[in-house]
Amino acid sequence: MTDNEEVLNHDAMYWIRDEGTHAVIGLTEAGLERWGMILFIELPEVGEVLTKGAYMGLVETAESEIDLFAPMSGKVTSMNVMLERSTELLYASPLVKGWLIRLEKGTD
Repeated sequence: MTDNEEVLNHDAMYWIRDEGTHAVIGLTEAGLERWGMILFIELPEVGEVLTKGAYMGLVETAESEIDLFAPMSGKVTSMNVMLERSTELLYASPLVKGWLIRLEKGTD
């Protein structure tokens, strides 16, 4: 996967990479630009079941906290723990190192 590889763009806020029974979700460059520098990110825990449109976490910027809502349903199988240490990965490599979560797909 490279930062130039094609992924599904969901509502201009998230990208979703289909991996068969799983999907990887991240924030698009447009979404990142809209919020400015993200200082902190809270992601759902592994094992948590997400419902499309339901709360799944938050991002904190210098000006505000912004709720994140699941772009699809599924069970969280992994989360990017590196983002807890370095939110800069969201900007440096949004499609490779800056992904948020990996889900086992549910039904939407």
